[in-house]
Amino acid sequence: MSFKIGIIVCLILMSLIACITYYLGKKVSKSLMKYIPVFSLAIGVLFFYIKLNFIPYPPNSYDSIYDMIILTILIIGCSLGFLETIIIDIVENSNLFGKSYMAIRNKLKLVKVNKAFKFKMPSRIVKKLRS
Repeated sequence: MSFKIGIIVCLILMSLIACITYYLGKKVSKSLMKYIPVFSLAIGVLFFYIKLNFIPYPPNSYDSIYDMIILTILIIGCSLGFLETIIIDIVENSNLFGKSYMAIRNKLKLVKVNKAFKFKMPSRIVKKLRS
């Protein structure tokens, strides 16, 4: 398979996965919409990985080098897309994180902590031992 045909097939596969993910995001879950770039780039990485390892190349051809370059670019793009998705999730759910943190903080009162770790003076201990 030549490099140009590989690029065209990869773009078609990535577009197909993006359309499927978009359709599922509309019908099933809105949170799935954030993962469209991650899924489509991951399919592109998978395609070029399979092409690189399982399809033989003609001798003295630069196609394997081009495939490695495209594979590297797709991996970087996929990891950046995944990082973007995680950041979006954290920003959207920051109110939930703040509320849960405040609830835990209110449960653990400082007064209870002071009672558990209150330092007793040695004179009080001696008085209790003598009586």
